[in-house]
Amino acid sequence: MSCNVVIIGHSGVGKSSLINMLCPEAGAFTSNDASGCTKVERAYKCDLGGQFCQVHDTIGLEEGFWGFLWAPKAERQLKAYLKTINPHLLVYCMPGMRSSLKKSHGRNFKKFRSVVGKVPVVVVVTNLEGSGNPKGWWTANLETLRKLEIPESTKHACVTTLPKDDLEPGKKHLYDSSREAVKALIRNNIPRY
Repeated sequence: MSCNVVIIGHSGVGKSSLINMLCPEAGAFTSNDASGCTKVERAYKCDLGGQFCQVHDTIGLEEGFWGFLWAPKAERQLKAYLKTINPHLLVYCMPGMRSSLKKSHGRNFKKFRSVVGKVPVVVVVTNLEGSGNPKGWWTANLETLRKLEIPESTKHACVTTLPKDDLEPGKKHLYDSSREAVKALIRNNIPRY
């Protein structure tokens, strides 16, 4: 049985870049444009290090009026998709850049944790290539996480999802350590049957 790992989060947080990092052959479209680039959910085969799963790229949440799919419709579409694929793990992506976390991140975390019921939910904090200490981000931002009502005990990885070629020469190692951190997070939180 192949496990379904579903990656969700706001538009532009790096979900498709995370897919490309985890599944090098995926070729998921990425963009720095103001509107989201993933227009339909898609699954990719992912090797977690001898353990395989299907990793699902999804449409972005909170797109607003400027996007191709207004936020309430995107939310309904994602909820319907989750019902059709039997997820085993939900990976909630959120940005770690200064002043980028909003109440909607906490609201969507709680909402989709409720939607998937007993399915484990983990967090991947992205956009940390400029951080001096990505691994320390979670502890350094506990007060913000509390305000968002994201439990301190939530399993997580704090990473960059930028392609290795886009990172500064002295930070290219972050790509490999980020990929391994997310693979370990997924491996360690997929339920065993």
